[in-house]
Amino acid sequence: MNEIKIKRILETRALPTLIEQRNNLLDEMDNLLNKAKEETRALTDEENNRFEVIKNEISKIDNTLKAEEEARSLEKKEEKKEEKRSAQDIFSDFIKGETRATGEMTTTSNGNIIPTELSKDIIKKVNELSGIFSKVRKINSTGKYQQIIEKNKITAGWTDELSEVTKSDGDYDVIEIGHYKLGALTKISLELINQANFNITNEIVGQIAQSFSEKVEEAIIKGDGNKKPTGLTTSGVNVNLASKTAITADELVDIYHAIKAHYIPSATWLMSRDTLAKIRKLKDNDGQYIFQADMTKEYIGYILGKPVLISEFMDNLGEVSKIPVMFGDFEKAYAANVNPQQTIQILNEVYATQGAKGVLGFLFLDGKPINAECYAVAKTPAE
Repeated sequence: MNEIKIKRILETRALPTLIEQRNNLLDEMDNLLNKAKEETRALTDEENNRFEVIKNEISKIDNTLKAEEEARSLEKKEEKKEEKRSAQDIFSDFIKGETRATGEMTTTSNGNIIPTELSKDIIKKVNELSGIFSKVRKINSTGKYQQIIEKNKITAGWTDELSEVTKSDGDYDVIEIGHYKLGALTKISLELINQANFNITNEIVGQIAQSFSEKVEEAIIKGDGNKKPTGLTTSGVNVNLASKTAITADELVDIYHAIKAHYIPSATWLMSRDTLAKIRKLKDNDGQYIFQADMTKEYIGYILGKPVLISEFMDNLGEVSKIPVMFGDFEKAYAANVNPQQTIQILNEVYATQGAKGVLGFLFLDGKPINAECYAVAKTPAE
């Protein structure tokens, strides 16, 4: 009780002006009443008016003091800040089976998850791992994409000022690019999953992206369109090589100039390691190697001033009717329709006896050549 009294005294001292005003008003009220009593009379109209004013002032002060007391008695609530967790942390918890992550993941009707942010990370990683995928045009669509292809171009022509312009009708095709499903399965040991200092999300993203990049690159180059993308080798400007076992510097020049001039500034070479190894030994008429190393390390090097991409899925020299070299503006030549909403399925039981969990990722993608004149394909002879 003493503590309560001391507290109230201290709090009251915090408002000396109001208390003093109240006491002064009470003294003035007493003086009015005492004066009328001494003179044995009623309060005058002026005194009555003043008495009412004093009552109102005291009432206001009392209300203020009461409000201050109530405010002090109320407990201050601290705003609870909602924990903002990264997509990587949420996915990591989901892999570990922590229940709080379940409500933070978007799921499909059959229980698969749709990790939007991780999907972006996987596509970004595929882009880094596959040189040709990074070069082609990418459409991020959840549905089918239609590309209008101009078969016969509209031609322009000169005429006199008042003469009629001769018309020429364009001819168009429509290429439809939908989605095929590409799956990648990786196994992660429970020991790794439960290691506190191990970034399990990065590991899974890396493994799935590596699997995707290999299959996507192979399909973009030589896919037959049967439940997979249609490859670059199915189209393009043909350049016939003289030999199946070798390629000459002059033939590289022919390939370079097989495409129209306005496609050359953005053009890139595409070949296998084996083919590049043979080309690196070629010299020009001045005895200089036609291959130049890239000092910036962005590319492996340059041929005739244009960057070189390496792919394990390009044909090697040495076989008949193969395509060991391509050259062109691949962004204008090829379109890939990538569904940004990938799905991932966690297989908790399948590998339980091995002390591991399975992670099954799905990528929905299709692609087709959209402009044959943008790139050249060098073919070895049939015999």
